Amino acid sequence: MMSKVITISQQKGGTGKTTLAVHLALSFIKHYNFKVGIIDTDPQGSLGKWYMVRSENNISDENLTFKTASLWGAQYESKNLKKDHDIIIIDTPPKIESDARPSIEASDLVLIPMTPSHVDFWATEPIIDIAKKANKKIMIQINRGNQRSKLISKTNEYIAGINVPATNTIIGHRQIYAASMGEGRTAIEKQKKGNAAEEIKKVSDQILTELQ
Repeated sequence: MMSKVITISQQKGGTGKTTLAVHLALSFIKHYNFKVGIIDTDPQGSLGKWYMVRSENNISDENLTFKTASLWGAQYESKNLKKDHDIIIIDTPPKIESDARPSIEASDLVLIPMTPSHVDFWATEPIIDIAKKANKKIMIQINRGNQRSKLISKTNEYIAGINVPATNTIIGHRQIYAASMGEGRTAIEKQKKGNAAEEIKKVSDQILTELQ
């Protein structure tokens, strides 16, 4: 498989973009032995802070490369990383349409995390429109969800109604995701088995199938 770029984008904040980015990165490394580049384009720098804590705790992985860039600079950084990385993941801030475009145009797949809420529904469609205009593959990821919630069925109905593919796995609202991030780790590094590790593995598998 040639090097691929995944842009994680969503206009609304609080959907777990950064957590999803690092968990997918470590899943690709652990399960596929891929070399992965992660690019932080968010001025808040959450991805960079996670990487800094990781470095301070001496958690190193030669297959993981961190870069920071503006949204426009992400195109340049991802192009360079593609020369010797298998997967590049661009973590984007909550942004209006024009700001999101450069990172989306640099991607092979636009992954849109969405929590089960009507506010997220409303924020999702502008990103979908940009991705469609750029002729990019799109996948929606239901994130921070509760399988027993009534909103899950409404979320699935919404996704079916807009005719955009989604992953087959709901990523749960689990404490281990946030706890591991605070340590510069991921849930899949803290637990060899468990619901979180299983969820991320399934999502990363499906994403790679979509990219091939």
